[in-house]
Amino acid sequence: MKIVIANSKSWFKISSKLKKENEILYFKNPKEFNFSVIEKFNPDLIFFPHWNWVVSEEIHKSFKCIVFHTSPLPFGRGGSPIQNLILYGYERSPVCALKMTSGIDSGPIYMKKNLSLEGSLKEIFKKLNLIVNELIGELINELPEPITQNGEGFIFKRLSEKDNLILSDESIKKVYDKIRMVDEETYPNAYIDYGDFRVEFTNAKLLNGNVSCKAIIKKKLTD
Repeated sequence: MKIVIANSKSWFKISSKLKKENEILYFKNPKEFNFSVIEKFNPDLIFFPHWNWVVSEEIHKSFKCIVFHTSPLPFGRGGSPIQNLILYGYERSPVCALKMTSGIDSGPIYMKKNLSLEGSLKEIFKKLNLIVNELIGELINELPEPITQNGEGFIFKRLSEKDNLILSDESIKKVYDKIRMVDEETYPNAYIDYGDFRVEFTNAKLLNGNVSCKAIIKKKLTD
């Protein structure tokens, strides 16, 4: 089968099995991802494990485009779904393979698999990579009729580095979650500011009601 993979994050790696069994065109940035190139390749399916940019209607209405989103849709549309779910207290979440539409994560769902949200973000991404590869393999084998999302939608706010600040009145569990939810090389670490210094935290563990972690003290950057 001829498939396109459009992916902008390093956590996703297409499996060797999928590479061997399919003809794959891979995109990592939006400058190369355009209608004429895709039309020439003429894919059966286009998959978006993680894509930071808006896809034109010309593309998603001309080809079967499938996007992956981690949340119990329609709750949790929008940005930073894993971090937002952790902050809401979720321990597991479905990873949804949905038809791309003009609305934010609002298309009908082809298939979903559950993902554990335990551990660091790096560990979560490893599990997510396996699940997305499994979903792609199953969808290539047989594409079911997608099912319309039911219920009231709720859109997450995309979080920024400012949201990684640990506040003095937060619980030990919240501190632990804030550290682990961004503990991956491409994300800014959770931190506290102390005078001219910034203390950043990684490798968090809950031990006897306390948080054990690695701390790095840096001089704060000035504007």
